[in-house]
Amino acid sequence: MLKKELLNLQYKEIELLRLKTKKKEIESEKEKLEKESQKINNNIESARIKLDEKKKYLQELNNFIKYKQERIAELKKQKESARNREEFKKILRAIAKNEDDIIKTKQQITGIETEVEALKDAYLKVKEQFEFKLNELKEKINELEKEANTYEKKINKVLFEIEEIKSSLPEEELKKFEQMKEKFNGLVFADISTGACEGCGITYSSAEYRELLSKLKAGESKCPYCGRFIYCKK
Repeated sequence: MLKKELLNLQYKEIELLRLKTKKKEIESEKEKLEKESQKINNNIESARIKLDEKKKYLQELNNFIKYKQERIAELKKQKESARNREEFKKILRAIAKNEDDIIKTKQQITGIETEVEALKDAYLKVKEQFEFKLNELKEKINELEKEANTYEKKINKVLFEIEEIKSSLPEEELKKFEQMKEKFNGLVFADISTGACEGCGITYSSAEYRELLSKLKAGESKCPYCGRFIYCKK
């Protein structure tokens, strides 16, 4: 014989399992959406980095031209004070070389500026394309977070109720109940309101069912096939 309080304990433990399973499903879905959101953000960030790197290179080229222009200005001053014809020619060659470098770099800059504009368009396009999706994902993630927190509160409430029931029962009763849980895969009490045992699934004959109902006592009556304690929700 088992105390009927244990039936309530079984209810609570099954409810706890259901709540934990649901919370795990919510957290799994939340994690999935977070990964999707991160993937989109990575794509946007990748486009931004490419744009920034090309802008940086463009700036380096412009700085290079500025440096060459300053160098030419210095060489022109040196040309005015050249000590001899050979030195004068050497300075002229250096000026020509720097001017040639500037021309080549300006040609390169034209191509890089085109690339920068293309990368800028690509970045803005991908950002605009996924902006709505990111906001949608953020809302869903927040909703799932709230739902998970709600289930966490429910879980804590049921845990507290389980502890309350356990504290009101003798240790031997709980020990026996735990042993039976292992034997019957967690379902010690089985409902027979459908005409079949909830535990083993066997359907009773009409005569068997009538007899079981007529003699049914909570915590005493057992299924004749699996040995679980039976009760009727009706």
